[in-house]
Amino acid sequence: MLLMLLNNEDRMLPKHFRIQNIIIQDSGNITLPVLVTGVILTILFLVVLDICQVFKVREQTKNASDAASLAVAQNLLFFENPDCAKVAEEVTRLNNCTLVECICSYDSVTVTVEKSVKFFLIDKFIRGDSMVKSTSKTKVVYPWDEEFNYCDSYRFSF
Repeated sequence: MLLMLLNNEDRMLPKHFRIQNIIIQDSGNITLPVLVTGVILTILFLVVLDICQVFKVREQTKNASDAASLAVAQNLLFFENPDCAKVAEEVTRLNNCTLVECICSYDSVTVTVEKSVKFFLIDKFIRGDSMVKSTSKTKVVYPWDEEFNYCDSYRFSF
């Protein structure tokens, strides 16, 4: 009965308002929303990749600065090489980073390294290099220091 009413109402409407014409006229209109959604999802994917690049380079610079500060601290502890900056430069170069600063004192070492970030999307809009820096500080404890009782009675347990 309902189908019959719809068919009767459809006959009463002018020809360009009929349901068959509306369905035919609406075909293909989904392409624009799909295209816009595809572009938005692609841009979001590229932004996520750029953020992942920052975290990846941050981890690399942090590892390089930690390794360099520990190498310089070991160098100070064993009196191997008097040029601390040279040791730090070599370790950061092996980790594909650039040494920014190396501060050595009697009981501490501070090393700062940097590395440029290669973005997928952000480089298209921002000119210049994007750099990530990391700083590590290491405390040097000598065996003749106060913490070891000046080497009087400290026993190492291996």
